[in-house]
Amino acid sequence: MIKSLMRNTLLFLFALLAGVRAFAQEEEVVRAPDNDLILKEILDSSSPYYYPNLYFRYSEGDTTLTLEDYRHLYYGFVWQPEYKPFETPLAHDKILMILESDSLGEADFQEIIRLGKEAMVREPFDPSLINFLVYAYGSIGDTINERINYYRLEGILGAIRSSGTGLSEKSPWHIIYFSHVKDFLASANIRCKKEQIISRSVAYLPPLVKQKGVKGYYFDFSRIYLKRPDKEPEKRSSGWEFNGIPLKKRVAPTVIKTE
Repeated sequence: MIKSLMRNTLLFLFALLAGVRAFAQEEEVVRAPDNDLILKEILDSSSPYYYPNLYFRYSEGDTTLTLEDYRHLYYGFVWQPEYKPFETPLAHDKILMILESDSLGEADFQEIIRLGKEAMVREPFDPSLINFLVYAYGSIGDTINERINYYRLEGILGAIRSSGTGLSEKSPWHIIYFSHVKDFLASANIRCKKEQIISRSVAYLPPLVKQKGVKGYYFDFSRIYLKRPDKEPEKRSSGWEFNGIPLKKRVAPTVIKTE
C-alpha cells in the first residue's frame, strides 16, 4: 500500500512537470464559485458556458478551453445526473496494481488507458485518473493524447486553485469529490495530517511540517451533499455521455502547439 501511494504521488509530480503549464498566460482571479450564476449559465443555450457544448469540447480534447470554462465544467458537473460523489471507481485500484509491476510494457499502458477512459465516463474530472492517462499515453509515445490529458489535468487543478486561497475557513478551496483533496494537495507537493471537520461545509488539514504563516489548508465540500447516493447503481455505456446521451460525433481535437 505504501509503495502504491508513493508511486501515485510520483506520477502526479511527473504530470505536473511534463510540459508548460496550460494556463501560464491566464491570470487566476481567486473567487469562490457562485452556484446560482454557474447553474444559470450552464443551462442557457446562448451562453458560452452552455454545458452540453462545453462538455462536448472537453470530451473531444479541446485544449483551447479557458480557466473560466474549466470552472463551469468542474463546478457545473454537480448538476449533471452523472454526478455520483459517493461512488468510487474501481479503476484506481486496478491501475495501481498494474503499476506495482517492476517491468511495464505497452500492453500494460494500453490497459491503464482503457481502464482510465472507462472510469472517466462516470467521473470525467478525476485528477488521479487523468494523471494516469498522461503517464500511460506518454509511455507509449502518444504525445497528442498525452498533451490533451495534461491540459485537462491542469485545467481541473486550476479551477480548484482559483476557488480560494485555501488558507482560511472564509476562503477555502472548493472540491466536488472528497478524493480531490488528496489529489490537489499531492499536485502541489503538500503533505498534511488527518483532516478535521470544522463546520458543516469546511474541512481543515494541518500541514505535516509546520510552515510559517500557514495554519493549515481548508476545503469546502458542501457541493458533495447536494446529492444523496442512489439506492441502486445504474448501468452505464462505455462511451462519453451527457445526460445519458452518447456523444457519437468525433472531430479532430484542437490542440495548442508548444515549442
